Amino acid sequence: MNTPTEMLQSLQPTSVLLSQLDDTQRAGAALTVAYYALAVLVMLAPVIVLFRLRYPCLTLSGLRKFVDMLDDIAQQLIERGETNFTDEVDRLQRQIDDIEHGQNTMIFHWSSVHEYLCSPVITLWKTTKYYDKARVLHVSLLNAIADQRRAFEDFLDNYRRNFEGNRRRGTGIDADMTPMGRTTARL
Repeated sequence: MNTPTEMLQSLQPTSVLLSQLDDTQRAGAALTVAYYALAVLVMLAPVIVLFRLRYPCLTLSGLRKFVDMLDDIAQQLIERGETNFTDEVDRLQRQIDDIEHGQNTMIFHWSSVHEYLCSPVITLWKTTKYYDKARVLHVSLLNAIADQRRAFEDFLDNYRRNFEGNRRRGTGIDADMTPMGRTTARL
């Protein structure tokens, strides 16, 4: 029969084979995890790109810069006598200040792990929500600017038509009949 030392010697190559097998299994598992991680990244990349295209400013500083630009445009429109957009801009600025205040007070809530981990997600959600509101305001401001330009161009076109119409007739006086039957003259 085999002695215990002989049995140990016969088991040694088997244990070496088992350790080699374990290393290959570990390497295979690591490769599998790496492949899965790569596959998840490849699937998430288009989602992240589309999200960034939809929301170019995901930070409060970027949102504040965008709202400050809107405030400058609104001030220029007010100087030109257009409608007042400052209320909406002020509302957005107050909402940004509220988000910043919430972030600054979150320092004291770090004992609550749930609140501490959820606060960046909530901040991102609020930032994207207020960015959507700022985009709507931006479109309204651009429409007001376009309406102003269109009205000015219409005024210039009417002025040119009237001026050239008077020149073609050869007189400086344009006579019109009003609905009441009186003749008026424009010089």
